Amino acid sequence: MKKKMFKKVVSIALILCVLLAMGGCQNSSTTESEGGSGKKSSDSNVEEGVELTLWIFLNPESEEDPRNLVLKEIVEEYNATNTMGNTVVVESIHWSKFESQAIQAAGAQSGPDILNIYTDQLKQHIAGGTIQPMTEYAEEYIPEIEGYSYTADSLKIDGEIYTLPWESRTFTYWYRTDIFESMPEDLEDLASEAGSKSTAMDQGFVIGLSDNSNAASFMESFIPFIRSAGGSLFDAEGKAVFNSEAGVQVLEYFKSLIDSGAMDNTTISLTVDEIVDAFKAGTILSCNAGTQRASAIRSSELNDVIASAPILGFSDGENPSPAVVAGQSLGIGKYTEHPEAAFDFIKTFYTHENQVKWLQANVLPVRSSVYDDSDIQEMSNYEELKSWNEYAATGQVEFYPEDYTELSAELVKAAQEVIFNEADAQEKLDKVADWYNEKNGLD
Repeated sequence: MKKKMFKKVVSIALILCVLLAMGGCQNSSTTESEGGSGKKSSDSNVEEGVELTLWIFLNPESEEDPRNLVLKEIVEEYNATNTMGNTVVVESIHWSKFESQAIQAAGAQSGPDILNIYTDQLKQHIAGGTIQPMTEYAEEYIPEIEGYSYTADSLKIDGEIYTLPWESRTFTYWYRTDIFESMPEDLEDLASEAGSKSTAMDQGFVIGLSDNSNAASFMESFIPFIRSAGGSLFDAEGKAVFNSEAGVQVLEYFKSLIDSGAMDNTTISLTVDEIVDAFKAGTILSCNAGTQRASAIRSSELNDVIASAPILGFSDGENPSPAVVAGQSLGIGKYTEHPEAAFDFIKTFYTHENQVKWLQANVLPVRSSVYDDSDIQEMSNYEELKSWNEYAATGQVEFYPEDYTELSAELVKAAQEVIFNEADAQEKLDKVADWYNEKNGLD
């Protein structure tokens, strides 16, 4: 009898425990769905909060670049306030190594949830399998971004949207106003004037001819110069056509910079980062550099005598050179299990408040309405920022082929042969163009 009574008491106790546990779970779910932690209950179609990894070239732990601080603010605010309960963790990768590491990770069917991708390298990422289309999310969201510089159709590659640009950049001419009494009128004038300003310690105008760092310094001048001369890299079918009279004119112009003394043989080993550092230090007197480097340049002790202008063109071509426009963009990792959560974070880069922060860090925004913000109009360099935006508006983003970095390396090597070894410009450009077109079946 006692045993039966004991069993009965135990059974009642177990039932009460189960009922209390169920009640506790129900209360917990209600609290979270009403905004406690931001996580959703198991009955919801939306996932609970997850940890997301963002790969980007910026480093939120460094204060060297104001862009790092903006990124840090965005991530910290999102982690503290997002309604999905997600947490974003940033992994910083140097821009010159980004593509190789991302593609290597994709080869192992892994990688981050969110990738920052430079628009010039987007097709390389698509081919490398690092990102997945986000057309469904992007087409719904783009109309919500007031004054956005892009349309959904302008961002599509083979009918799909892979990334959204969050900044714009163009490439400009930077010079010392205490050295150049007035800005050179055109490229020919620049070669002779910069040559006359050069000394044993200082170079008047420098273009980096290193094949390291994706040959960025060379390409960022070669492309606007060839457009000024009436040429282009590719035709409408993607065939290489830089071996034109315009291409020859540009390589011969580069050689004239050596002949005039505007730059010397050390340029063969210089990358764009090294040129910017030397310009800041005062040993390079003028150069071409992207507007995204403005914060670094403006940190120079010589800031008061530094000015910027559109890239110069040839006197018999377009002057200034047509704007080359590119930008950093965000996409969803190919192997993420949380695409909706990834896009939820991506949207934070495009709010009016965060676009204002980017512009305050001298990053050209993708929302034109930001220039009407009172805080922006009070900035000391507002007119310069506005002039960059107006120059950039004359160009448009281009998505270069997946082997663009490989082509860049071959082109700068051809330029090195012409500039330093007296090789024939036409022959060298023909050789690179033939290699490229045959490689891609474009003969």
